[in-house]
Amino acid sequence: MIIGIDAGGTATKGALINNEEEVLFTFESGYGNPLINEQKAFEHIETVMDACKKASEQPIQHIVIGMAGYQTMKHTITLPKSWRNNPKLDVISDVELAYEAGLPNQEGILTIAGTGTIHAGKKNQKLFIRGGWGHLLGDEGGGYTLGRSAVKRVLYALEMGLDHTPFCEKVMSYMEAYEVNEVKSWFYSQDKTSVAALAKFINQLAIKGDREACQLLQEGASELARQVEQLYGRMELDEGAVLVVAGNVLLGSERFFSAFSKKITCPFREVRHLKRPAYMGVCSLAEKKKSCSSNSSHSIFE
Repeated sequence: MIIGIDAGGTATKGALINNEEEVLFTFESGYGNPLINEQKAFEHIETVMDACKKASEQPIQHIVIGMAGYQTMKHTITLPKSWRNNPKLDVISDVELAYEAGLPNQEGILTIAGTGTIHAGKKNQKLFIRGGWGHLLGDEGGGYTLGRSAVKRVLYALEMGLDHTPFCEKVMSYMEAYEVNEVKSWFYSQDKTSVAALAKFINQLAIKGDREACQLLQEGASELARQVEQLYGRMELDEGAVLVVAGNVLLGSERFFSAFSKKITCPFREVRHLKRPAYMGVCSLAEKKKSCSSNSSHSIFE
């Protein structure tokens, strides 16, 4: 029995899986990104892990936690002692786990656009990362950035005394904030997940034809596509490469995915959604760890 845990910026999802890759049990808790709140993130992950362990009637051979924010914070955070002392448990970035779920034995790029954004690519067994900088430095095209952009539009209109557009009116109604200080107070009282939730509202407005909402989605899709093309060029991929996308912004908005796909000019053989939950990447990783020699020059488990 193995356990795969996808600890993202919005939710932590885990599964108990047998050696035939059958999912026997799943459990979900709150966000698992320590950049939001380290203690709470670890608590959410522990809750999921414990639930999966209790659901198993057999010993657990391997646990992999794919953690959002880990690529950024792995040298600064202190993982729980029970994790560090468990030889059967590995912590990697969420994008690595998702890559193994979507492209276990293929060269290409996986793009995640959820609360934040990150891209991972593999060529000749070498792992490449683009993005994952966090909301203060980057995450363009992610839910948090889209939500923040909407708030900034409202603030600009209010400060400049401009006529309120339908978009601004609806966003202010969503926040229940109608003056500059109220809007700022709302924004700074929210956590990352709540700000990112605005992206879903923006998508709903775009579906109804709101011009400004459509423009925000186009801007986010353009930036996300630019990052993919930068990584494609750095990796020197060819037309046989595959692009797989994941995350609630790309998977939850056909309009955003369509805009993103149209802006990709690299000759990918295929651009597709991640078809399996990210936690299924544990199956591929468990097999690779078994066959990985101790003197390997590169291991996905660091």
